[in-house]
Amino acid sequence: MRNSFKWIGMMAALMTGLTSPVWAQTDPTGSRDSGQVTDEETTPMPTAAPEPESEAVPSPEPGSEDLPETPAAEPSELQSLLSEGQFLLNSKKYDAALDLYDRAVDLDGDNVDARIGRGMSLAALQRYDEAIAELNRAVELRPQYSLAWLSRGTILKDTDRNEAALESFDRALAGDGSWGENRAADAHINRGSVLWRLDRREDALDAFDRAIALDDQFALAWYNKGTALLQEGRYEEAIVAYDRALASQGDWGLTTGPASAWYNRGVALELLERYEEAIESYDRALRITPNHTKARQQLANLRDRLDL
Repeated sequence: MRNSFKWIGMMAALMTGLTSPVWAQTDPTGSRDSGQVTDEETTPMPTAAPEPESEAVPSPEPGSEDLPETPAAEPSELQSLLSEGQFLLNSKKYDAALDLYDRAVDLDGDNVDARIGRGMSLAALQRYDEAIAELNRAVELRPQYSLAWLSRGTILKDTDRNEAALESFDRALAGDGSWGENRAADAHINRGSVLWRLDRREDALDAFDRAIALDDQFALAWYNKGTALLQEGRYEEAIVAYDRALASQGDWGLTTGPASAWYNRGVALELLERYEEAIESYDRALRITPNHTKARQQLANLRDRLDL
């Protein structure tokens, strides 16, 4: 069974009032997420949510139906350590996960997935330099492994080493296409976030569009695109992107969700002086997240201005 890691990366905006959006950094743990526009603003960062990768069951060969079944092989000690470490990392038991990955590396120091798991555990514990060293070793061992480069990029992104992170995401996309539980779309959305930080805004929008081209139901990609367009003052386009995010059936990440899209959509509508629609959007955000402080404040301010 292949050890695999799930990373979902993104970008989010915290809209302060109507004119001065502020970008926030997410919690740098193994549950890095998509960012949410709430009273506890967090910005999207990819998240390590490792799950065992299921293996396909081959169809029986013709004439093999009457053959006795071959007993399933017992997992090796290394496979067991990787699987259990993955579960513990997903459960946010980072110290315990690190202990298992340490043992896996002791058994086989050239096992790339053990190195990735150890790096992700160290990153979750905010031991970033050690984490990056592990991922450096992983890409040395398997230079074309897309998952290793993606994982390295997310840690570099977490620590604001943006140029190095961008290079890693580029290497991931040029690699062997082995993503574990991830996808090329996840690399594109992470790449877009880094490009935005580097003030390469059109390139960032292009990266979000590439993620959408690979998965037009990727809610977070639409959300990120909408937020970037909102920051650029392209309010009509931002509303279209938020509407697509809200209509999609895809991944929002761990904390970004429809409430964030409804709130930012309301901001765009208010800036376009479409006040009744803005009020409706803020209301929708509050129905989903009643403690959405900014939506509540914005709604109250708007109603006061309109004397409603």
